[in-house]
Amino acid sequence: MLLKISSRWLGLFLVTGLVGISSGCSSDSSPTSISSGDNSAGKASATEAKFSDRQIVSDFANQVAIPTQQLFAKRAEELSSAVNALVQNPNSQTLKVAQSAWVAARSPWEQSEGFTFGPASSLGYDGALDTWPVNETDLKAVLKGKDKITTEYVANLKDTEKGFHVIEYLLFGENNSKTAAEFNQRELDYLQGMTTNFSQVANELVASWTEGVEGQPAYKEVIATAGESGNSIYPSLQAGAGEMVQGMLDSLDEVANEKLAQPFEEKNPGLLESRFSNNTLTDIKTNVKGAQNIYLGSFPDGNTSGMGLSAYVAKVNPSLDTQIKNEFQASFEALNEVPDPLEKEIANPQAADKIQSAQKAINTLQATIEQKVLPLVNS
Repeated sequence: MLLKISSRWLGLFLVTGLVGISSGCSSDSSPTSISSGDNSAGKASATEAKFSDRQIVSDFANQVAIPTQQLFAKRAEELSSAVNALVQNPNSQTLKVAQSAWVAARSPWEQSEGFTFGPASSLGYDGALDTWPVNETDLKAVLKGKDKITTEYVANLKDTEKGFHVIEYLLFGENNSKTAAEFNQRELDYLQGMTTNFSQVANELVASWTEGVEGQPAYKEVIATAGESGNSIYPSLQAGAGEMVQGMLDSLDEVANEKLAQPFEEKNPGLLESRFSNNTLTDIKTNVKGAQNIYLGSFPDGNTSGMGLSAYVAKVNPSLDTQIKNEFQASFEALNEVPDPLEKEIANPQAADKIQSAQKAINTLQATIEQKVLPLVNS
């Protein structure tokens, strides 16, 4: 898999001005590519209502994106605390707790894959937290180095030398078999510095949406004011809704055609993203869950709920809304049939049909959203 660094509208957050609310960022195509109903390929029929429900866009920010990131930040802090306990007393129990904390932090993060646009991309939070693959050569150079490992030292490392998967590598080992006795002091120092930095970045990501950072406005305000005078990031309300749909599409595409397809085609478990912990299949399921959260306008893990895209689709095309909900369910059912851990099953001929069925189900869902929902919100 390529480096997991989103390039959607990279840099626009820093260079585009907004009259009245400063500047923001968004996606990998120009803003006008998803903001106008003038695109004939994306026009809804005359019987369909033009997208005009600002609450859907606002609830996405306040009931889905921010609660997901807040839970992630909480679990990132818990991971840092668990690693501190491991550093102070390395034993099988403290290691198990730290490993479990890594898995727990992974869940809300993977559910946020559908909204790694905006500051997550432009300010580098996505790359600092979740770049893949691990640069094992540079990682080993850090471990053999003489520089004192501090939080500041870690913050200045390349993205491929820190974040989720370097932490995973050190906690679980190359083959998910790390024992407490195998840690040396420099590995423990590296883990401690990384998880402290990791927690700081997670909190900065939350602040970028709720308060604003580096002189930028809170991103929830940028997307919630889509279509208002001076908002050059989202010049129409449809552009804000289109960003949500595109986020879903990007996440589902990555799941089906990178996280599943590439390792399966090459029969290579080394290409699976969370292979050190054998957590890749769980990652994939939570990616799809995150896309569903955007569609429904809720974040069940955080007990938050608002008005989602589903409400609009159901209003203009009830059968389409039912179809999408059914296709989400079919994707989950197909994924549940894939034997776990995927790391041990990816090259198993007996698992091939189930892996292909899961990929097909997700691609079907993606195609429906792309061909039928995106035109609706762009109308």
